Amino acid sequence: MKSSFRAPALAVAILGTLASVHAQYSNPPTWSPMTMLNVSFDTATLKLDVVDQATKMGVGVYPVLTLAPLGTYDPAQPWGVLNGTGYSRRLGWDDVNKNQTDGTAILDEIHTTYGATANLWIESIAQDSALQCYLAIGRYGVNADNTTTVDPAINVYSGIFGTAGSSTRWQWDGKMDHNTYAVSLSDITTPGQLFSATYKVYVGDAVGNEILNPDLSSASTLEIWTWQAVPEPTTLSLGAMGIIGLLASRKIKS
Repeated sequence: MKSSFRAPALAVAILGTLASVHAQYSNPPTWSPMTMLNVSFDTATLKLDVVDQATKMGVGVYPVLTLAPLGTYDPAQPWGVLNGTGYSRRLGWDDVNKNQTDGTAILDEIHTTYGATANLWIESIAQDSALQCYLAIGRYGVNADNTTTVDPAINVYSGIFGTAGSSTRWQWDGKMDHNTYAVSLSDITTPGQLFSATYKVYVGDAVGNEILNPDLSSASTLEIWTWQAVPEPTTLSLGAMGIIGLLASRKIKS
């Protein structure tokens, strides 16, 4: 005896299974293991510098994007924007002198040299179009005290560096920040695919206009970040919506 039923019936059953699987979503992603971009300012030469600790991983070795298929994170939470992406929170900005007994906080040095209204700015001057970037403060990206309590004033996981229509300039407060980078799984088309962004770190006024040195030279410096997709991204890119879409397109007979 043969019977047939339409895909939506099976889709409902699968949705129930998926719902039970995702009854407990994954915790928000952390910055571990972290790799820092340590920023410093030379008061003698009036130049900014960045020491990229990512080079310690070796030549041609890059932070790997972690896969987050649809349904990985609770869509009601700020980090839900990472569903259906490969993401990384590993690379972060930091003040190289912050933990040095003989060092001065970098913003203090900037204010002493350029005035109290001067700020540190980071501008994305080139990046792969598939790259998204979000402001995520604290270990879990939700606030400064590293808890999972969301502080709306921080506006966590809001787009920066051009993401979601944001400015390509970001005013950095000199504290350790691990921005969250993501690439839609549909944009990962090649095993081991690389995604890069180039940033200009400079001294600017309250709205991001660059402040030059007395001799009209720039204190700025450039930094390039690169991330690598996992070897086989397509194997985990099919989420619940993809399954339902396939089922809805045909009848299944038994």
